[in-house]
Amino acid sequence: MFTREELDLVRFTKPFPWNITMVKVFSFCLYGPPNKLYYPLRILENIYLIGTYFPDWKVYLYIAPDVDPGFLEQVTMYSNVVIRPTGKIGSINMVERFFAIDEPDVEIMMVRDADSHVHWKDRWAINEFLTNTQYDSHIIRDNVEHTSKMMGGLWGMRKIDGLVIEDLYKLYKQSPTNRGYGEDQSFLTDYVYPYLWKKALVHYSNNRRIEGETAVQFPFEYVNELYCGRCDFDNFVDSPQPPFSSEKVKFKDSKFSVTKIFSSLKLEN
Repeated sequence: MFTREELDLVRFTKPFPWNITMVKVFSFCLYGPPNKLYYPLRILENIYLIGTYFPDWKVYLYIAPDVDPGFLEQVTMYSNVVIRPTGKIGSINMVERFFAIDEPDVEIMMVRDADSHVHWKDRWAINEFLTNTQYDSHIIRDNVEHTSKMMGGLWGMRKIDGLVIEDLYKLYKQSPTNRGYGEDQSFLTDYVYPYLWKKALVHYSNNRRIEGETAVQFPFEYVNELYCGRCDFDNFVDSPQPPFSSEKVKFKDSKFSVTKIFSSLKLEN
């Protein structure tokens, strides 16, 4: 594992061009045949949510060769979707989605998993990060099982001049580590987190913060029925943000129609 100081000595190879129009993106990956946990429905719901609440953003889909071609034909019709074929099979695509921020015209990237939703709680945290421009990166640990320093699908960052995530991954592959929770999170923990944590804004619940971080506890009572990164196995219900409250939050709002898809808090030091 490299320290931040050691990583600072690495000469990254892709210069940053300043004369292009920049975009903000949510980055996902898909691989394998259709699966009710990921696509087509789950990712289409996320495309709808992002188009509704982040209308100026793009959805980058890092796509393996074995993704259903009928789905690809359908999803390319959406104006906020950009397809990035990886040419790679399997879970390596979970790392490929991290490289969106390396693209010259991407100024902000939010990495998310296809099996969870960009719901009100996630949107609140993202907007807090966007408002607090002094932070380079954003990390969420919401559930008690979010024990990794960086969850593969719950982080994001602004472009940092000279930092290329793909170059960090090449360093990782020279001496890979295994933290027991997948290559994507092992890479993030040992190579990306040391570089980002000092200027990261962390949102957390269940005491999932690390000493020294700039961390903000979610100002809503935690409920296991809805947390950032939750894998939604039943019909998804989107709800508006509740008021800040110590009382139990209730989720009674009607879910949005899937048919639509087709037609500042004080920081703790």
